[in-house]
Amino acid sequence: MFVNTRAAKHVLQSLQENSCVTVTASSGVGKTAIIQHVALEMYVIGYDILLVTDPGDIVKFYNPNKKTLFVIDNLCGNFSLNQIDIKIWEPVVSRIKECLEDKHTKIIAACRLQVYLDDKFDTLSIFKTCVCNLMSDTIRLLIPEKQSIAELYLKTKAYQVTDYYDLYDCFPLLCQLYNENPTLDLKDLFQNPFSVYEAQVDELQKKGIYAKYCALALCVVFNNKVNEDILTLEIGDETRNIIENTCEACKLDRGTSRLLLKDEMDSLLNTFLQKQGITFRYLENQIFYTTMHDKVFDILVKCFGQKLFDCLIKNADSGLIRERFLLDRKDDMDQCITIVSFKYHQVYMQRMIDDWSKGKLQDVFNNNNMKLYQFRQRFLSYLNKYDISFQKKLVHTVDLNYNKYNFVGNQGYDKDVICDTVMLLCCFIGDIPMIQFCLGHDASIDQCGYRGQFP
Repeated sequence: MFVNTRAAKHVLQSLQENSCVTVTASSGVGKTAIIQHVALEMYVIGYDILLVTDPGDIVKFYNPNKKTLFVIDNLCGNFSLNQIDIKIWEPVVSRIKECLEDKHTKIIAACRLQVYLDDKFDTLSIFKTCVCNLMSDTIRLLIPEKQSIAELYLKTKAYQVTDYYDLYDCFPLLCQLYNENPTLDLKDLFQNPFSVYEAQVDELQKKGIYAKYCALALCVVFNNKVNEDILTLEIGDETRNIIENTCEACKLDRGTSRLLLKDEMDSLLNTFLQKQGITFRYLENQIFYTTMHDKVFDILVKCFGQKLFDCLIKNADSGLIRERFLLDRKDDMDQCITIVSFKYHQVYMQRMIDDWSKGKLQDVFNNNNMKLYQFRQRFLSYLNKYDISFQKKLVHTVDLNYNKYNFVGNQGYDKDVICDTVMLLCCFIGDIPMIQFCLGHDASIDQCGYRGQFP
């Protein structure tokens, strides 16, 4: 189901005239639908279509004798800029540019607007050569186009949303969500989508349907990637403890069968959830439960961030802790960010230190709060409460993910792809007190890291 809008036509023309096109907009505006439509149009004129899950795929599968279109969805993160992805792309950008000199090779990428606008995204200049912003005045949806989308998805009920065309940029997504779940209240959905989904979650809780409630909570805890294997196969103690803690927070018995939870996730397919096969760099293709759309996940994170805050802070994926919580409100912050109340500030910082001690350095030092000097001062003050031996141990912790990202795809591009030491990360942030903290605990200034850089 697709309406061929002026934006879709513009993106197609741009791709025909350029080697690399980036499609950007907020969540739910139609980035993925458009790049999929454009990819099909390119297939018709003879292009092989390859979905990119690893930057090295572009170099690996480049063939000068074939017309090839590489498709990238959610470039560098689907909520905020993922610094890990930036660092993985950087070593191969020059080689990708060489591939694009061959006019038979093209790239189309979808990227959330807030990710694209991040200053650090500038390092990926290749994705700034031709940009199509779906929210710009020149290609944003026209009223007749919105009407066509409504008629396609809502059929005879399309007239009921005429007054709501301009309430939310994610109008196309709302039409799709209603089409997939027509039990929703149509007008409420288009007037306040957050409230509609929050009300559904509330109803599960109030009616004591705790297993379904817990299934949704687990999607949040595992940052929108619940591996089907953790519900069916043997798992480690840490994962088991996370599932049991989440069950308890949702008023289920800690020993609740994981197979029961899987059944509940299956019952939520096509309303809240979907199943996806995902290949993630160093992992083989695996099946994950994810939400129907990133926007639905945004809403669930906000909802459970209020209802199960303590459980999330202690058990959620470190990537969720990095992206979705702020200790202090900002004027320009995303509406789906959860503000950590003052009484939980130390609990939040303790979680960051726990992640640090486990080697999850990227998630600690790329935490959204770490962008704020005032927070870094408080964090450093909290660190200084620990005994000297533990502080020193933290300073000399090596990034857990370092070895996993040494090689991109099957290509040995650079020996050091990721900053792997605390000292290098502190230098990357540019925080003098944090650097002094590292030096005070014998951190080496001569240890080479990311792409040959020294502190």
